[in-house]
Amino acid sequence: MIHVAVFSILLGFLLHVGCSSGPTAPLEMTTLNPNDDHQTIAHHYLNEARLSRQQVAELTNQVTVYEQLFGKESDWVSGTRLLVQFYQDVAREQDRLAELHMHFGKDRSSKEPRQSQDY
Repeated sequence: MIHVAVFSILLGFLLHVGCSSGPTAPLEMTTLNPNDDHQTIAHHYLNEARLSRQQVAELTNQVTVYEQLFGKESDWVSGTRLLVQFYQDVAREQDRLAELHMHFGKDRSSKEPRQSQDY
């Protein structure tokens, strides 16, 4: 009976961690229009990559806990490892997108005319 209660609590916690603070898809972040604010888009992706890495750290700690509770070959451990891999992949992709938008933002700022400051 106690094993079922512990299992239920851990399942609820895993679902909460896995679903609550993960990356969110931006509404319209795929634009490559040179007139858009690519620096802001890049900062959004960098922040999302940071959040994904935090998720990786938390889930990595959970793997250790699950190994002690259920054994290294348990479904809890393998499932959490898959989540770790998923969030690592997400962070890499968000870094790639941030770099892409930073590149477009630099191109835009280098093509804008500079205002002279005559006093």
